[in-house]
Amino acid sequence: MSSSGSSSKIPPVVANYTAKGERGKLGDIDCYFTGKKGSKRGIFVNYDAFRYHPNVFQICDILGSLGYYVVAPDLFRGEPLTMDDLGNPVAMGKFMQNSGSWNTSKPNYVQGIEYLRNSGATSVGVIGFCWGGKVALTSLQELDGIVGGAIIHPARVTSDDFAKINAPLLALPYNDVDLEMFKKGYEELGTRPFGAKCCLESFVDVVYGFCGPRGDWSDPAIAKRVNDAIQLVAAFFDDLMPN
Repeated sequence: MSSSGSSSKIPPVVANYTAKGERGKLGDIDCYFTGKKGSKRGIFVNYDAFRYHPNVFQICDILGSLGYYVVAPDLFRGEPLTMDDLGNPVAMGKFMQNSGSWNTSKPNYVQGIEYLRNSGATSVGVIGFCWGGKVALTSLQELDGIVGGAIIHPARVTSDDFAKINAPLLALPYNDVDLEMFKKGYEELGTRPFGAKCCLESFVDVVYGFCGPRGDWSDPAIAKRVNDAIQLVAAFFDDLMPN
C-alpha cells in the first residue's frame, strides 16, 4: 500500500489534547462527531473496551481534517470496562455477552452508517480499536456496503474471522497476538477479488493499546508509532475512498 497525499498532512500527535469535534446524539446514544459534515467519505469508529478518551478523539479529529466525516458512538453508554475487570472472568463474560457483543453493537453500526450516508457520504469505512477491532471486523462480515475496515491492535481475532470478510481489511496487530494466524489469514484474503487492497502491518515494538487510552503519547517513541499507524489508516482509506 503506497502512502497517500493525506499522509503528508498528518500532524504529530500530542499528549495533552483538547478535542475539536462536537458531542451529540444519534437516537439514544451519545456520539462524537468531527470532520466536514457533507463529505462524501465517512468513517464509523468503534473505540476500545475502556472508554472515550482524548487519544481516540485526536485520531478522529486528524481523520476529519483529512476530509472525512467521522462519527464515534459511545457504544458502552458510559459504562466501559475497567482495568480491574480484565482479571474478573464474570465481568468479562458479562461484557462480551452484552454491551461488548456484536448483537448489541449491530443496531448502532447500522444507525451510524445510515447517518453518515444521509449526511452525504457515498462511501463509508469502519475503524475499531482493541475489542472494537473485533466488532468492526464482524461488521465486514455481517453488513453490506462498507468499503473496508481498519483494526488497530485488535483483540480476540480468530482464524475463522478471515474466511467471512467481505471487504478490504487493514490490520495493525500488536506484539502479543498470534502473528502467524494473521499472516495465514491474509494469505486467504489475498485470494479474494479485493485482496490487493488488504494490508497487514505488525507493531511489535509497542504495548497493547498504544493508540487508545493506555498509550502514553508523551513518550516520543510511542507518539511516533501512533503517527505511523494513522498514516497507514489514512493511506488505506484514501485508496478505497479517493477524493
